[in-house]
Amino acid sequence: MASSTSDNRTHVMGDMLMITGTFTEGGKEISYDGLVSTVFAAGGHFTTKVFSGVQINAGGHEAVGQTVLTCDTTNVAGDCTSCLNVGQTLYSGLGGARLGIITAVDATTVTIDTPLTVQLNDNTELHVLGGSSMALKADAAVSSHTVTLDVAIDETNSLVIFSTGNQSSSIADATMGGRWWILGQR
Repeated sequence: MASSTSDNRTHVMGDMLMITGTFTEGGKEISYDGLVSTVFAAGGHFTTKVFSGVQINAGGHEAVGQTVLTCDTTNVAGDCTSCLNVGQTLYSGLGGARLGIITAVDATTVTIDTPLTVQLNDNTELHVLGGSSMALKADAAVSSHTVTLDVAIDETNSLVIFSTGNQSSSIADATMGGRWWILGQR
């Protein structure tokens, strides 16, 4: 498992204790030994944006005010429907602007609920916040993409394990960051 930074905080609620923190570089093992006797639940979420596999294919650009975006999936085996889902929030690039919530997806277009407030140039990568997966073509520079957050409770060793998949087979270490929580009995 990749190294990770973590900041742990405790919150007391009657006879329950919630422990919260953040992770970077793909995950973290959290020992609850001495903090809680039993874990009731644990979870987390990503705070990192990931490439969806979809990019703008407008020939020139998508203008401010557009809600239907013409897209392609040059390196993806499949089309836009294999990469994006209705209800996901769409962003322009890793540090880019929030574009809107996806309301419809077909093979070559993505529709968002809000008119664009920024121009999107041809080949602008579209990103989503959190987990994403896509199957890439065999000749693509990146051959696989799996980004999920798994949470497991190891009761024998008093550990909660938060782990993520790698962003691609060419990137050996996971780089996703996020927040986690553990709820248990004191």
